[in-house]
Amino acid sequence: MPGSDSGAVWLFGGTGDAQVLRVASALKALGSRLVLFDTAAFPEQERWSLSLDGLHVAGALVPWPRSVYVRGLACHALMPSLEETLLKHPRRVVAAMEEKRAFLHSLLLIARDRGALLVNSPEVNAQHSRKPYQLALFRTAQLPVPETLSTNDPDLLKAWLQDIGAAVYKPLAGGATVVRVSPEDVCEERLSALDAAPVLFQQLIEGVPVRVYVVGGAIVAAAEIHSKELDYRRGEEAVAPTQLTPEETDIAVRAAAATHMPFSGVDLIRAAGKTWLLECNPSPMFAAFELKTGLDVAGPLARLLAGAS
Repeated sequence: MPGSDSGAVWLFGGTGDAQVLRVASALKALGSRLVLFDTAAFPEQERWSLSLDGLHVAGALVPWPRSVYVRGLACHALMPSLEETLLKHPRRVVAAMEEKRAFLHSLLLIARDRGALLVNSPEVNAQHSRKPYQLALFRTAQLPVPETLSTNDPDLLKAWLQDIGAAVYKPLAGGATVVRVSPEDVCEERLSALDAAPVLFQQLIEGVPVRVYVVGGAIVAAAEIHSKELDYRRGEEAVAPTQLTPEETDIAVRAAAATHMPFSGVDLIRAAGKTWLLECNPSPMFAAFELKTGLDVAGPLARLLAGAS
């Protein structure tokens, strides 16, 4: 197998992804060599081959990189671009996406074993769809997280809600917004939906959300996000840079370390004199955040990938 190209950085993601474009620009400013792998175009338009000798792109052997920025692999069967095909050939689409994921995960893990830094690895990125596991990592690290229950047991849920009081629910695997539990949600008809799949319920913490970016174990940007919505993703009103307290800095840094993320978007919430930890995002969006706040996330991330930080 070929040796690593100590100056090369691989970027995994769509060519139109704003985060990929920002990192590519920052890497070019550092003089780094980069190779963009358009995962959205693979396998339909891109021809990649993985042999025991290494990775071949359009028939040419590609040296292993020093690092890889994994923005996205585009291998989820429910992607909007696959909607029409999924309706016609559901088994084919699901099987094809599993094969694509196996190829890309194998490629990334081999690169890691060859000495490349993955930002972030397949195991780490999988935390996005394994929320109970990530919360368990937080609890083990003694970080302040809201009380949480993942269940399909209606009776246990009703007893838990009696103890907790106000709560929210969301999918264990992500992909939907946070919703407050209402009295109607606890009726027998609604609870019967738990027969289809377990749901993650969490103590409601009302306060001001704070998004913190951690790169290489250091805080590089933080801002309060103001919204009238329970889940600010449904409507941001303002994003304002903020100064973290020493306690908040410690929480964010330790959360990224507990989840093994060289790069993370850490979600905190300031509420009634206490800061709570909600989540570590392993592939956070940041291009719009930079535009709204004037803060730089791509620069520190590029320096990490280039080995300059």
